[in-house]
Amino acid sequence: MRGWEADGPLFRKLLNQNQDIPAEASRIAFGKHKGRLFREARKDAELRRWLDWLASSSNPRTARMGRWYLGKLESEPEAQADKDYEETATAVAQKKQLTAEEEAELTRLWKKLVKLYHPDRFANQPDKLETYVKLTSAINRAKDSGDIATLREIAEDPHGFILRQGWASLDFSEESELMQLRRLHETLQLEIIAVLESLNRLKESPDYELCRLSENKPGLLDDLAVERARLLDQETTELEEEANRLAEEITELSGQPPGRIT
Repeated sequence: MRGWEADGPLFRKLLNQNQDIPAEASRIAFGKHKGRLFREARKDAELRRWLDWLASSSNPRTARMGRWYLGKLESEPEAQADKDYEETATAVAQKKQLTAEEEAELTRLWKKLVKLYHPDRFANQPDKLETYVKLTSAINRAKDSGDIATLREIAEDPHGFILRQGWASLDFSEESELMQLRRLHETLQLEIIAVLESLNRLKESPDYELCRLSENKPGLLDDLAVERARLLDQETTELEEEANRLAEEITELSGQPPGRIT
């Protein structure tokens, strides 16, 4: 929940304004209780003690955040807090049962969409911020309830989804360019992998080993050439001796030199 941490821009904005708490700010953004609704402190003594400790922190921003949470607990109607708590608990209890593959897709889509549309990226665009907050809330609700169909819908057509909700329209031209850059990046990655595989095959070849050895030991190729020439001379001499021996055997058997056999 980037932006809702103690020094995040969205949380700082909330501290300075008297407005309703969006879903992203109602959940604790760090520490051992990360992800929990701060309103649960009404019924959870341990969480309440942790908020008290937070409010007394020596870090001014952390302490301010803790005091803000405690202030909201005191000022917010308990009935509304109970309602929000029950709605969250109901959503978790009614979470759809998904296969392992669907769970993996759900997590992948959620991470992708949150990165793309998180309000923190648009904190300097107040005219669009509200819609991005609503969109991110919808994405998080779909994740919590296992609603993979909604996440697919948002991923395939975010503009259409926003219009169907009646929210203010957004310009996704930059997102289109971003997708093109991502496809280019994926293509380049595949090309890099192909080059690395070719390089690995080359490194496994005898030619590469010889090249590497020659770089580490200048003159190695010359030494190898001299040795190869010596071996060839030796082999030539041995073949000539063998030829002479065979010629002598032929002469003994035929009584004539090899070239005169008829």
